[in-house]
Amino acid sequence: MGQENQILEKAYAEHIGDHYRGASDELLHAYQRNKEAARHHEAGAFRAALHHAKLSKHHSFNAHEHLKDVLDIAEKLEAAKPLAGLSARPSSGSGVH
Repeated sequence: MGQENQILEKAYAEHIGDHYRGASDELLHAYQRNKEAARHHEAGAFRAALHHAKLSKHHSFNAHEHLKDVLDIAEKLEAAKPLAGLSARPSSGSGVH
């Protein structure tokens, strides 16, 4: 059963990593769209700016969903069995808010 647990833990870790990568990609796209919105706004192209702002919001929401999934998976893992080095909540001294 120990080897089976290791395989499951590795699969969950890879799945969590996929969500982190997805969130990173979405945040990058949101940043790029936001920059594009600012450029259009400065040029007076307000409709184009609004379009890019909406796309930025969409990408930000997708990143948020990826991170929610990470927390859900980590909390389920903690409930099943605390894993060394994998915690759903940062320690109080981490400085993460």
